[in-house]
Amino acid sequence: MSKKKVVGTGGELLMHQLVAQGVEYAFTNTGSAEAGFFDAFLTVPGVQPILLLAESLVLSAADGYAKASGKTAFVNVHLAAGTRQGSGQLQNAYFDGSPMVVTAAMRDTGTFGDHNTLGASAGFSQMGAVQDITKKRWEVLDARGIPLATRRAFKEAMTMPTGPVYLAFSSPALDAKGVEGTIQAAHGLEMAQVPGGSTIEKIHDALLNAERPLLVVGPDVRTAGAYREMLELSENYSLPTTVGFHDYGAFPQKHPNYIGMIDNIPEDGYDVVCCIGYRQNTRAGPKDHKFTDSGTIIGIGHDPAMMGNTFALDLDVWGNVRHTLTALNALWRPDHSNLKHIQKRKSDLAAQSKARLAKQAEQAATLSKDKPIHPLSLGEAMGRNLAKNTMLVSENFRAADHMMPFGYGDDDWRLVRTYGGSLGYGIGAAVGAQLGAPDRPVVLGIGDGGVMYSASGFWTMARYSLPILTVIFNNMQYQTVRANFASWGGSMKSQNRYPETFLGDPEIDFVMLAKAQGIEGMRVDEPAALDAALKRGKEVQAAGEPFVLDVRICNVGAGADQSWYMPYALKGA
Repeated sequence: MSKKKVVGTGGELLMHQLVAQGVEYAFTNTGSAEAGFFDAFLTVPGVQPILLLAESLVLSAADGYAKASGKTAFVNVHLAAGTRQGSGQLQNAYFDGSPMVVTAAMRDTGTFGDHNTLGASAGFSQMGAVQDITKKRWEVLDARGIPLATRRAFKEAMTMPTGPVYLAFSSPALDAKGVEGTIQAAHGLEMAQVPGGSTIEKIHDALLNAERPLLVVGPDVRTAGAYREMLELSENYSLPTTVGFHDYGAFPQKHPNYIGMIDNIPEDGYDVVCCIGYRQNTRAGPKDHKFTDSGTIIGIGHDPAMMGNTFALDLDVWGNVRHTLTALNALWRPDHSNLKHIQKRKSDLAAQSKARLAKQAEQAATLSKDKPIHPLSLGEAMGRNLAKNTMLVSENFRAADHMMPFGYGDDDWRLVRTYGGSLGYGIGAAVGAQLGAPDRPVVLGIGDGGVMYSASGFWTMARYSLPILTVIFNNMQYQTVRANFASWGGSMKSQNRYPETFLGDPEIDFVMLAKAQGIEGMRVDEPAALDAALKRGKEVQAAGEPFVLDVRICNVGAGADQSWYMPYALKGA
């Protein structure tokens, strides 16, 4: 790779390194301690700053960009305090393994004083705020080390298992003048392309002879760009295919082999389970120890920490999943498809898929006239009315993502979401996704609770004329929390009172909230008006402007009829 010597401020050396790295955007919320860096936007052209009005939005936008573009995102936040402000979304990025380099200035906490505004506390490092939610992290005190440390950070972020890396630059290092540095781009280290032959043959034999197999597909397939290879594997062996926790974009929803999300299918009775890039969500404790009666369990993935960490593996390959899938598919022979058990499985899968899709369509039709609008009806209408090739950014665990036309084809939808669960992801992620995939229509599906964690992101959409269509699934509830409370039971369930989950009184006007930041929108209450509203949003989006639809939906599940909250008034008021 080419390298060059440059002389400038510490901030200019950082900017030169970003340009060499091919960084398009710097996702940021400005801070005066980073003045040396921001001054370099005026002297070293090539990187576009994207301003978001809170650090949590900065981090979620970077995550959305990384997932949509397949590139490493760059972030700058403000000192230790700004780092902590964004830590909820940094946790999401770490949970998902999103590649990004997160930077901040750093103030001295010992040489002359130990109590500085926005800095780390005395005796503690700024690294401490992110040590459990970053892949690697460093402090940089000498301006001459800025290019080297930044190059190292990009290398770490891009190398599988990918993830966020954190750099804290001392303010004097960023401000230093007349500094000489060597600029050279980094690349992610390439994993070995040829997996062990005997292991691949054992996996092939297990899949070929399985009577009741299960294929579990996870996000590493997207990271590796292995869609075609994944589809070929599933079809070759006629494998019933499931996806991880709400990861509906991991496999085509209408494919005959698709059987549903892993949380909604039987967990037992498989003789072979093959997990490809599956990052297990262990939020539920002992019940997440899956496949306890299964025969052979196979794990193929990018992150060794995600393989064999809860259920043990009998066969495993740690490496680029695209290379492993290619090697597996090379062992398939056309005459294998004549095996009776594979022929029968193929026929059974086609029948179950036809029945599943028919039931889904019937359910949507039955609910289509419900008022308030049913979330499944809204999801079905979105899939039917909105643009082909849409990239859906979702922050909705109890909405209708499974109704969307996700797949691997050119016209199919793609999904961007976080599985870390820290609320406030969606609006920022939609900003980043649109920048990362400028030729695709981006639609944000988000609950009303999620909007209020990140509503200032509408301003960024308007400033940069990002044509994002936001569809708010508005039921005036933290419905996921209420449903979990109901599962827990207790007095909440018996009294049908779920503390602090109702978000009405006062009712939030999301159309006005968006308009105050420069985005037009409309409220939708009537089922008969839904198709026209979605088409209107699609038209505005196609014209190059953002638009917001506030769709009033019904609550579903236990406590759906409750609007109780604990009243309070100031004493003497």
